[in-house]
Amino acid sequence: MSTKALGLNYFKDDKCPVILYRVDHRHEITHEHDLTEVEHHHDFIEIVIILDGQGIQVVGANEYAVAAGDVFVLQGHQSHYFKDARKIDIVNVMFEGSRKANLIPDKIKQLDGYSALFIIEPNYRDRDHFKNRLKLNREELIKLESLLNGMFEELQNKEEGYDMILRNRFQELVVMLCRHYNKIGSTEVRSMVRIGKVIEFLENNLDRKIYITEMADIAYMSVRNFQRTFQRALGLSPINYLIQVRLQKARKLLRETGLEIAEISSLTGFTDVSHFNKCFKNYIKITPYKYRSHYIHETNPVLGSTLAQPE
Repeated sequence: MSTKALGLNYFKDDKCPVILYRVDHRHEITHEHDLTEVEHHHDFIEIVIILDGQGIQVVGANEYAVAAGDVFVLQGHQSHYFKDARKIDIVNVMFEGSRKANLIPDKIKQLDGYSALFIIEPNYRDRDHFKNRLKLNREELIKLESLLNGMFEELQNKEEGYDMILRNRFQELVVMLCRHYNKIGSTEVRSMVRIGKVIEFLENNLDRKIYITEMADIAYMSVRNFQRTFQRALGLSPINYLIQVRLQKARKLLRETGLEIAEISSLTGFTDVSHFNKCFKNYIKITPYKYRSHYIHETNPVLGSTLAQPE
């Protein structure tokens, strides 16, 4: 059974937007909540960087041989562990994708390699047997390790403003990884980068009607090839993925704003309130009103009682 690694055990300082841990059992380097060899998932996102050695990484039901220079992203829901970590030096860079939603600015998310590395590749992994992971050469790894050492130093000393420096260096790390990933020359990776451009486009245009031909044009593919490539990369058709993204944005607006449901429906690109309600109930299993009402009661019972009204 997969153990859930809780962010509260790692992100103990509210000022700290990101945390790093190093695990090297060869030199007895570990930390209090080291789950490296325990099957687990978590409620945060993790960048795994192999600095030295080699081992077997298990993700879901699949095993992958990894070695120095390998870098990959693990989303919170993905069950994973190292089968044997006695011969490997690992740095885990953990960050809270939800609570620290502004940790990665939009300008970075618009980089060609971002969506491919942080969204598509983790989902694509089960189907491509990990062959499209980022692999740094020795020179690139040395530069990356220097950046990581600076981050570790800031975390250890915690001098005034360390959290701002740490945030900036984390963003530098993400940009560096996106650049390297975008330079991978394989056909599969180039396709993922193109699909990544489509994802970034969808995120920024949810309030209007989007056509499949428009998405295919952005990816520089025929409609048929685009649909097939998108489905393989994300496990969803482009239309179903778009609905999921729209509903994700709608849930955020329902939780965090007092906007009318009709306005939220319009802002997230649904044709009308009836269509919005139908899609929401099909995917989320309750109506938008009940979703908001339940959230308010859970987080603020007093406010919830004042807002409750018959549907």
